[in-house]
Amino acid sequence: MQERKQQEQAMKEEEQRQILAIIQTLKDIPLLSSFKESKLKELAGSFQLRTYQVGEFVMRTGEVGDEFFFINDGKAEVLMTKEDGSDVKIASLQSLDYFGEQALLTDSVRSATIKAVSDLEVLVLNRQQFQALNTSGDVMFAQRAAVVADDLVDVDHAPEKVKKSEEVNQFIQKAIHQNMLFTAHDDSVLDEVVEYFYPQECKKGDCIIAEGAMAATEFFVIESGDVVVSTNKNGEVCTLSEGQCFGELALLYNAPRNATITVSSDTCKLYVMQRQAFRYVVTNAHKAEDDKHFAFLRGVKLFAPLLSNELTLIDMALTDRVCEPGEHIFSQGDIPTAASKFYLVEEGTCEGIVSKDDEEKESFVKQVGSFFGELALLNDEPRSATISAGPNGCRLLQLSREDFHSLLGPLRTILDRNADEYKKPVNDRQLIGEDSSQICDLEDLQTIGLLGRGAFGKVTLVVDPHTKKSYALKAIKKVQIEEIGQSSHIVNEKRVMMMMSNRFLVNLRRTYKDEWRVYFLVDVCLGGELFTILRKKRSFNEEYTRFYAGCVVEAFSYMHGMNIIYRDLKPENLVMDSTGYIKVTDFGFAKVVPKKTYTLCGTPDYLAPEIVTGQGHGKGVDWWCLGVLIYELLSSFPPFFDDEPMGTYRKIIQGKFKFPKYFSADARDLIARLLRTRPTKRLAVMKGGADNIRNHVWYKETSFNWDQLRSGDMAAPWEPEVKSVDDISNFDQRDKRESAVDSGTAPRTPWDSEF
Repeated sequence: MQERKQQEQAMKEEEQRQILAIIQTLKDIPLLSSFKESKLKELAGSFQLRTYQVGEFVMRTGEVGDEFFFINDGKAEVLMTKEDGSDVKIASLQSLDYFGEQALLTDSVRSATIKAVSDLEVLVLNRQQFQALNTSGDVMFAQRAAVVADDLVDVDHAPEKVKKSEEVNQFIQKAIHQNMLFTAHDDSVLDEVVEYFYPQECKKGDCIIAEGAMAATEFFVIESGDVVVSTNKNGEVCTLSEGQCFGELALLYNAPRNATITVSSDTCKLYVMQRQAFRYVVTNAHKAEDDKHFAFLRGVKLFAPLLSNELTLIDMALTDRVCEPGEHIFSQGDIPTAASKFYLVEEGTCEGIVSKDDEEKESFVKQVGSFFGELALLNDEPRSATISAGPNGCRLLQLSREDFHSLLGPLRTILDRNADEYKKPVNDRQLIGEDSSQICDLEDLQTIGLLGRGAFGKVTLVVDPHTKKSYALKAIKKVQIEEIGQSSHIVNEKRVMMMMSNRFLVNLRRTYKDEWRVYFLVDVCLGGELFTILRKKRSFNEEYTRFYAGCVVEAFSYMHGMNIIYRDLKPENLVMDSTGYIKVTDFGFAKVVPKKTYTLCGTPDYLAPEIVTGQGHGKGVDWWCLGVLIYELLSSFPPFFDDEPMGTYRKIIQGKFKFPKYFSADARDLIARLLRTRPTKRLAVMKGGADNIRNHVWYKETSFNWDQLRSGDMAAPWEPEVKSVDDISNFDQRDKRESAVDSGTAPRTPWDSEF
């Protein structure tokens, strides 16, 4: 009897251990991240045990399934079926691994085969069980808003510095040195940053930060005392004390505070940094450094034929090398190889010696701003001198021939080209496309219904009664633009859109204005937003994703050819036309950038590392975003997902993410080549540009026809149902609020002369 009780107790303990293990794993599944602990426990208890013998298939490619699997014991392998029908192993699975989670949401065509390679125990949950537990709708997609940091920042006017002792400045620098937002910056930048911290004293019980508070701009370093961090959900979380920091998200952009910070000691002394000061220092420091490097590079005679954007790529590819006094750099007579480097002297000096045939030696010194070794980028002639670091050492910027070739190709080819052929003139004043005079006036447009509503107004479907063509009409309230100082953004958006006409973009057809609003008349895509389609299907297979990503590649290739960067790619900004083709829309962050720009803007899940750190960015951010998009379309969640924004940014800066098991090896390879933390290492940034993606095996092995895509002759993998030019059934009509009635005096807006 006693023995049976012990056995029952052991079984209960094992069952409890099993449930806890399942719960811990379920927490890591982005699809279930919003579930509370109690719901996860209930979910874990609903799994049913199932066994498979060696060689049995748990699922096969192409099957439609409704079950989610969690491996309790044993091993399995993931197989991908090739075009010739053979299976190739792409991954191994073992205890605590899971697969098939998309089937909990919708009919899911299995994209891989799972085969048991040992006796296998799996815990299984079907969609019916899951949906019975998910009655509150915890699994859902929330539409993401873009962010911009420079609403408060005037980079031309310095904030006021606060005089402090050198000891205090060193204390602050030590405190922030390991903080994620500061580690990307040199000590010289941090020396400047600490000048703008100011003191603040608090007493016990004072609330420094309130959870949910908006318009926060302060970051804090604790000099003395203790503070308690608490949240409405979890209560008291932790205590922070001397030398610790908090509030860093406020240095990036406006966001609600995610915790309450209260003083718990008798007194508390803090040092505070405002976002305006932080952005001012970081932006100006990196801009000054980039301008200096650009001037250095422009002074290299060999680089004279290079265009500005090419010199910027070289600047971005330069890496640091710190040399000790007298350290050897290279010797006269060395034969250059692919790894041989060109050097710029950033700090200190370098000393050179040229040995002549008569044993006479000639010495020289390379000062700050000097360069040497540039011929190694051009040919295989031996080094003409021996170079070493000066008596006080030096700091160099270096670039290898291999890196130069990967970015721009052989220097000899560039020297031989006609630079005029590479110039890309743009007309920023003349509307391209159909003649706007052929479109009716604003008052004649017939309004069909609401397509969407944004921060500054609404978008409606309208029809020109003369031509019977339908368009989207974006109405923007002047007073709202004036209130938040966004007039330059609206004018820039209009000017950028006027430069472009492409089948993969939502093109501008005409602008209007009245007393209260300005209007953009643009192409309408009646298939709806890709975000809405993704939300319904939960994820796309690789065929669908390949096609949609291909449309974006063509859009970016066209825009980058005009030196325009987009900066806000996400499913919410992609719309589908009636044939199933995808177009890029919403050009609020698009900008002509021949070299670099420094504005923090975009959607958090899609921000590139160089945007987060404020180091300056160019076209490479768009290719990073494409990597994120492909990942999200295949999995339904972005690669750097985290419950907290700073957690997302930490992963982005580190470039850390995991692939779901069902991604093919080719899809993984393409995504990994796009999500490189160094912009110059991203696939489409290197020599060949967008062709590097077009020729990647993920497209090549499926015989994807890019010419047919560009001409519109390729059949889309899915075609929406659109009955007529005025069919708005594919748009979410939940928000049918009427706009507030205009009253009072119409605003004076000199910028609306642009419309």
